[in-house]
Amino acid sequence: MKDTTSGLNNFPKTQIKPYDGMSVTADVWAQAHEEHRQAERAHNASFHGSGIVNGLEVVANDPPDQYVFVSPGVAVDSAGNTIVVSEPVAYDFGALAEGTLFLLLGHGEREISGVQKEVRYIQNEFVIAARSNMPKRPAVELARVTLSEPKAPVKNAANPAHPETEELDLRFRTLIGAEPKQFVRVALCGAGDELPHAARGWRFLARECQRETPYQLVIDYDVPLTTELKDYDLVYWGGKGAFKINSDGVMALREYLDQEKQLIIEALDEAAQEPCQALIKKLGRELHPLTESDSVLVEPFLFDVPPEGSHGSHVLLGQQVIYSAAGYSLSWSGKIDGEKTPRAKIRSAHEWGVNMICYCMTG
Repeated sequence: MKDTTSGLNNFPKTQIKPYDGMSVTADVWAQAHEEHRQAERAHNASFHGSGIVNGLEVVANDPPDQYVFVSPGVAVDSAGNTIVVSEPVAYDFGALAEGTLFLLLGHGEREISGVQKEVRYIQNEFVIAARSNMPKRPAVELARVTLSEPKAPVKNAANPAHPETEELDLRFRTLIGAEPKQFVRVALCGAGDELPHAARGWRFLARECQRETPYQLVIDYDVPLTTELKDYDLVYWGGKGAFKINSDGVMALREYLDQEKQLIIEALDEAAQEPCQALIKKLGRELHPLTESDSVLVEPFLFDVPPEGSHGSHVLLGQQVIYSAAGYSLSWSGKIDGEKTPRAKIRSAHEWGVNMICYCMTG
C-alpha cells in the first residue's frame, strides 16, 4: 500500500514573521528559505510520492559490456527532494560486481564558492550508484540486474516482462509523472448514411482514448478526399452501399499513405465490402488475417481474436491499412445490430478500438 503520510511531518509548522528593523542575519535568512524548501519537499512526498517523473531510461551498451547509459530526467525521492539529471550519464558496474545489484539515484548537496570569495552557494547534485541492497537513506531505483560473475556483460532484456540473468530489470521502476497527451488529428471520411452514426462512435472512442492512452483524438467529420488529408495523423473511411471513389480521391489517399501514415477502412454493411476491397487494391495494399504477432491483439488490451462489432468480427491488416467489415465504429456508440447491447460487449468494442488507435500510432 502506498504511504501517503510520509511527508506530513515535514510540512513547516512555523515561519519567520518579518518586522521593520529586524536583523536579517545569515541564520534568519537560511531559516526563511528553508521553510520554502521544506514545504516543497513535503508537498512532493505527500502529493506525488517517490519515483521517476520523466526520462531516466536505462539502456545497456551495444555491444554489451559493464556500461549502461541513463538518459536525462527528473525524479523525486522519499524525502521529497527533486533530483534532476540534465545530461546523459554512463555508469560502469565495474569488473568486480556480481549478484543482484540495484542501480539507484540519490540527491546530494555541496557548498561551492561564487565568483566573489565572500559569496558561497549550495549546489544540488545527483548520485548514481549500484548497491547490493536498498539503502536506508532516500533513493530512487532506476534498474536492477543480477550478474552471475564479475565482468559479466549487462544486456537489455529480450523479454522486459521476464528479464534473465545479466539482463536489465526495469519492472521495479516507480513512475509518478503525469503522462503528456499527444494530439492525434483524425479525418472521418466516407459514403452512405451511416457516417453520422460512425462519427458518434468515434466521439465515444475518443473519450476512452483520453482515459486509457497517451493520445487525445481531435476528430473532424465528413472530410473530403483531397490533398488536405496530409494534415491528419489518421484517416478513417467508412463506406455503406455500393459506393465509388473517383480517381482524385484515390490519388489523395495514396499521397496520404506515402507519408507513412495509417488508414482505417471499414465496410459498414455487406454491400460495401466489395467496394472497400477494390479501394484497397487500387491503393496497392494486400491484406492478411491477424496473427498472434500483431500488436493490435495485445496492446494495451489482450485479445485472442477481434471482438464482435456491429456486424461480426472480420478484420484484416495490410501495409498501413486496417480493414474491418465488423462495423466497430457503430458499436462504439453503444448499438450493436441496432439493439440495446450488454455493457461487456460495448466495453470489448471500446478496448478493441483503443488497440486499433495504439497500433496505428506506433505501427
